[in-house]
Order: sequence, then structure tokens, then C-alpha cells
Amino acid sequence: MPHLRLRGLPEAAVIDLSRSLLRDLAQICNVDQQGFTLDWVPSVSYRDGMPDLSITQVEMLWFPKDPHTHQLVECTIREAVTLAYPELKSLSVMFIELDPSTYFRNGAHF
Repeated sequence: MPHLRLRGLPEAAVIDLSRSLLRDLAQICNVDQQGFTLDWVPSVSYRDGMPDLSITQVEMLWFPKDPHTHQLVECTIREAVTLAYPELKSLSVMFIELDPSTYFRNGAHF
């Protein structure tokens, strides 16, 4: 069920990440990697009227997890993104917790 949204990365880097990152995250979270969704959100940030290519963001939308899991997942994402995109300058990883009672799949909530 976790959803990853990646911004500020070239599509080729996201394709590369899709080959191993979801498997690694599934092992940490003890879930099937097929339950993950990885979305590339093509975007350009701007600063002072100019494109700012230094900003890379990863949003992880998921059900509440403990701080240790957050740390392991952040480290895994950071290492994978750095490997897939060596030009990386700055990476923000944001965890957005979803309430299972407000999340529906195929008409049923969790």
C-alpha cells in the first residue's frame, strides 16, 4: 500500500530506482513489493525566476510506522537515489501518514 512520489529526478533515474528500491523497502516493511506504488512526478522548482535543479523530493504516503522504520526507510531511499542520480545536490524525504479508516481500495477501507 505505500505510495512513493518522486520529484526533481530525471525519468531514467526513477526507472532505475524501480528495479530494486521497492524490493528493498518491502523487506524493511515486511510486505509484498507488489503493494508499493512508485510515481514519477515530473516537475521543475524555481528560485528567483530561474529553474532550480538542486531540489529532489521523495514523499512516502503510508500507514503509521515506528521511528526506527522511518529511519531505515529514509536511509534506504537516500542511498538508492544517490546511486541512481549521482548529480543529486539535496534530498528531502517526507513521510505522510495515512489513516487506515480513510483509505479505500476497491470500495473497502483498511
